[in-house]
Amino acid sequence: MGFDAIWTNDTISSMIAQTRQVAILKYLAAHPRVDVSVLQRGLRLSRSTMRRELVELEHLGKVVRVHGAVALPGHMDAEPSFNLRHARQVDEKKQIARCAVQLVEPGSSVYLDAGTTCLEVARLLMPRRDLRLFTHSIKIAVESYGGAASMTCVGGEVRPVSEALVGGLTEHWLGNLSFDVAFVAASGVCEEGPSTTETSEAVVKQNLLRRSATTILVADSEKWDHPSTVRFADWSMIDAWVADEALSKRAAGAVARQGASIVIAKKSLTAKTSILTLKKRTPR
Repeated sequence: MGFDAIWTNDTISSMIAQTRQVAILKYLAAHPRVDVSVLQRGLRLSRSTMRRELVELEHLGKVVRVHGAVALPGHMDAEPSFNLRHARQVDEKKQIARCAVQLVEPGSSVYLDAGTTCLEVARLLMPRRDLRLFTHSIKIAVESYGGAASMTCVGGEVRPVSEALVGGLTEHWLGNLSFDVAFVAASGVCEEGPSTTETSEAVVKQNLLRRSATTILVADSEKWDHPSTVRFADWSMIDAWVADEALSKRAAGAVARQGASIVIAKKSLTAKTSILTLKKRTPR
């Protein structure tokens, strides 16, 4: 048998991939937790190649990816608290919220996910008497006290790190409700879709997507290309992503090609955007 019969293109590609993965694991042996961007530069790999190799290594159980970082199993830091996350990208979150609330028509039923940007959206919707608001966020429910809008808090088991209610009871409640609009948060965003840190959070988000006529992702551009642990949707399930002005044209194009509208929150809002321009579905 000649060399041509042994060294096929697939064989060579597989060997190259294995070499890259060995290099990644060797680096992590010395640095058990590292930002993906640092690892990418250190190994001189393209962003797409690095993502592909990390996805494969995670599938094999050799690494864990979350919040734009990668680690050996057992070395990933705990998930940041709600307050720590809320302190990041504050101006961008407020900017996104000011734009997002313009997408809510009078008389709508609105669901607010338990994210930090969703809290900013909620603060702007609470004074509106014409709305009925729903949430599983403890933080949002507490702040809604005394607000003009009607607020219903969906019950469940307390998840302290996100100050959210999750689990079977939450899922049961959501199965009996439907909404005109749902504002959904994400811990990470990439070309494959938005993601979150934990399965119970992902299940709630998936229920929101099924039960809402219009779904709007509110997430700042810093989360782009930093996928978190659990992807809860692909872009065909998201009607619009409201992001800040720092979102790159490449990222916006990648998302728009998959069917989601991109709404860029300008620092100076001069025109009202109608939700009628977005897709609507019948909640299931």
